[in-house]
Amino acid sequence: MQAPDTHSKTPTLCALLIVMSSGCTFMQQDPGADTIRHRFSLAPEGAAACFARNAERRSSALVAEVGPRDARGQVEVIVRVKNGVTYATAAMRPVGQGAEGTIVLMATSPRGTQHIVQSLVEGC
Repeated sequence: MQAPDTHSKTPTLCALLIVMSSGCTFMQQDPGADTIRHRFSLAPEGAAACFARNAERRSSALVAEVGPRDARGQVEVIVRVKNGVTYATAAMRPVGQGAEGTIVLMATSPRGTQHIVQSLVEGC
């Protein structure tokens, strides 16, 4: 009688355990996305509202959602194209009188990423 081959299943089992243990934090990042850090002059709520307004003014095809302030004072914004595709996300956290934000931009422009970011953060 031959012993079962358990070694050939080990990589698959390991991968499955990693995915299962990551729970809700498992997220597939778009490899083309750019992450930008930005210092906002407004507090997190104001910076988030400004970012959302700028996104919706940039294109009538964009819809922005501003989340509530969490226990650490952080506010998140999700900007989507009306078909549901994520255009950008931003997380603003309090720093001094203003906020520091991490923007993940999934969009591209012939004029470059900086052009899009500048239009989203203008006046914020």
